[in-house]
Amino acid sequence: MKTITFLTFLLLVLISCENPVPKKTHQQPLNVESIIGEEGETILIGYVNRANLKLPEFQAWFKPEYENIKIPEGWSANYLPLAENLEFKLFLGTWCGDTQRELGGMFKLLDLLGISEDRIEMYSISEYKDSPLGYEKEFDILNIPTLIFIEDGNELNRIVEFPVESLVEDFSKILKKLPYEDSYVDF
Repeated sequence: MKTITFLTFLLLVLISCENPVPKKTHQQPLNVESIIGEEGETILIGYVNRANLKLPEFQAWFKPEYENIKIPEGWSANYLPLAENLEFKLFLGTWCGDTQRELGGMFKLLDLLGISEDRIEMYSISEYKDSPLGYEKEFDILNIPTLIFIEDGNELNRIVEFPVESLVEDFSKILKKLPYEDSYVDF
């Protein structure tokens, strides 16, 4: 079993070295490595976009969370100007229950803020919370999903694994640049 895991990892490294940072495409899924996880689920590894999440097995958890998040009327009008110059890095795991619970709501808020795909860099990691490129290490990713808010190339703040209050409240605080610490700030 260890030999198969090592060979899979080695294959992923070799494939990813060909083109470590893909060109961003907006309608077509990125060419991404997928493996079968310990529970038989599909795990995407590497750079992804929303089109990669259009598979029915991902939509089964993404769509209900996207549709069910409660957002106060007028929220987007109030916060849209605060997000104009922001970019985002999103680390996720298609296998992860926390990602499955939070990702749809995160994207609903990003959509309401008018955030285009070219302002969101998404990276999917393995069940071991690693990847062939090790991109997650550069951003100290220990828990997922992690959504990093970036302004002028610098990290403004991040939401890690689950919101402190709610996604809407946490987004609101970060966008207003109010004091906010994610759930793991002391770890």
